[in-house]
Amino acid sequence: MSLSAVQQRLQHCLAALRQDIARHPDGYCRLPRFDSQLFRTKGTRLADYLLEVEQNFARLCDRSQDLARSAWLAEHLVDQIAALQREASTQQLRIRREQPLTPPQATKYQEYREFERRLLAMIDQRELRMASAETLAMQQQLKQDLETLEGRLARCRQAIRAVEWATSLRGHPHDE
Repeated sequence: MSLSAVQQRLQHCLAALRQDIARHPDGYCRLPRFDSQLFRTKGTRLADYLLEVEQNFARLCDRSQDLARSAWLAEHLVDQIAALQREASTQQLRIRREQPLTPPQATKYQEYREFERRLLAMIDQRELRMASAETLAMQQQLKQDLETLEGRLARCRQAIRAVEWATSLRGHPHDE
């Protein structure tokens, strides 16, 4: 395939990608979305990465480059476009997952978090008492208390994960 045919094909892919990204809201992301080998951009919005792709495409269209450099850049562009297409196609899923909890779920979630906080405080208290326990019987009783509290903490964290998991599934077609 000639270089101009590759450029033309990339231009069509880039136009489709622009439309795809424009259709999806650009969800907030705290960290860069892609590996630094693929994109130099450190932004968090899809539009930031699209801008880099467009700049690379303009560089590819510049005829002053040698053939080997153009081939590498074309391959790199294909990888960047494919990565952006995948990311854009998952935006709707990410938005659903990041939606706030419903009031009953939020209340339950807060209850579990408060219970977790109290359990952690109780565990810390028992560990301090165990370090200063004077008798073996007292140490054994505190150790048994710690095991019980750690079991409760594990169940509490499991309940927290269940609420988070249920929230991440909300809005998916198979739940309706």
